[in-house]
Amino acid sequence: MATILVTGGTGRLGRALVDRLLDDGHDVRSLSRRPHTGIGRTGLTAYAVDLRDGTGLAAAVAGVDAIVHCATAPSGGDEEAAGRLIAAARAAGVPHLVYISIVGVDRIPFGYYRTKLAVERAVEASGLGWTVLRTTQFHDLVLRIVKAGARLPVVPVPSGVRVQPVDVRDVAARLAELAAGEPAGRVA
Repeated sequence: MATILVTGGTGRLGRALVDRLLDDGHDVRSLSRRPHTGIGRTGLTAYAVDLRDGTGLAAAVAGVDAIVHCATAPSGGDEEAAGRLIAAARAAGVPHLVYISIVGVDRIPFGYYRTKLAVERAVEASGLGWTVLRTTQFHDLVLRIVKAGARLPVVPVPSGVRVQPVDVRDVAARLAELAAGEPAGRVA
């Protein structure tokens, strides 16, 4: 089995992906700037690394077969963090970088989406073997938005907005499959 590093390993998608990779028999390195939970499972090693400064990143990427980059900060810094990760992966000779993105990043003018698109382009231009998977929003995000709107006296319903949410476990399963495979470019 492969040794796979998951950035954002304590996030919603990261946790589901780490669990899936472990269940599939891989050695998993979970990277997060926050304390890890669930440590102690056989095959799991935690790395406390903040991609905003990169301290400890070289040790986390050394010897891995693939990196799945799930870490994100809607408040900013994703491009710089991805740049540090890409440089560390190149230096370590990592053969495969998988990036999770969002459907519509090339068409919807949200700042966060523009950043995700910029990171996609950096991954593609990295010189590494790469795979980019775009997914729709997770069910729980849509639910949080609806719940937040329900607290308002009048619930705004924007016209023309369509959603097709997906279960985070389905995305984790697809990412696990992609990380264990060969670099595939942009995938469905």
